[in-house]
Amino acid sequence: MATAALFGATPKSTNTAIWLAGSTALTKNDGSATAIGTDIMLAYTAGSSGAYIDRVRLHPVGTTAATATTATVARIYISSATSGATTNTNTHLWQEVACPAQTTDQTTVATSPIDIPMGIRIQAGYTILFSMHHVAAANTMWECIVIATDY
Repeated sequence: MATAALFGATPKSTNTAIWLAGSTALTKNDGSATAIGTDIMLAYTAGSSGAYIDRVRLHPVGTTAATATTATVARIYISSATSGATTNTNTHLWQEVACPAQTTDQTTVATSPIDIPMGIRIQAGYTILFSMHHVAAANTMWECIVIATDY
């Protein structure tokens, strides 16, 4: 039992997880994947005292003007794995969300990010992972930004 109140020490906003056209689609949602960085991406790792995960934001991005993304399903997982293959015993689906096709990098219409509320605490060393059911379209990608605070 804690003897002192626990307050957030280090606010973090990460966008290290990017789903590119070269990423391998993960067509299942049971938590098992070939390897972190291949078909499931590392978005956040909790610090040495754990972390509070406020939300995850998915944002479509284009590297060429007026390019449409592929409609797909994004999946957010909580995991004890930090590298290598994941299994359905160490990686658990938090939420799925539909990601409609959007035309990125336009001159008059903005893209719409997708916010996934979490509001949870995870233990030290645990990770937030994400995957997409389909490969990203050429010249597009999805950024996964985790808004969190390490304790």
